[in-house]
Amino acid sequence: MEDSHLSTLIYSILALPVVFGILYWVKIRRDIRRNESGEVEYTSVAQAIGFLVVEGLTVVASLAIMIAAVSGIVRYIIITYA
Repeated sequence: MEDSHLSTLIYSILALPVVFGILYWVKIRRDIRRNESGEVEYTSVAQAIGFLVVEGLTVVASLAIMIAAVSGIVRYIIITYA
């Protein structure tokens, strides 16, 4: 039984760098499209909607992974030290 809790902790810890990498990738994509005045530029409405959908889904998915990872770490701490 202890192995499953330990493996959950390891997976949770390994998920955090993945989440931060995904969020950093989204930030880099946004920074690339900024012009000199700091506004985001798109060449067409289709491109804007495409980027909005891709980046929105990516942020929501990464936040869901982060919540699951943090809850796995907290669950391990509660089970181990309670």
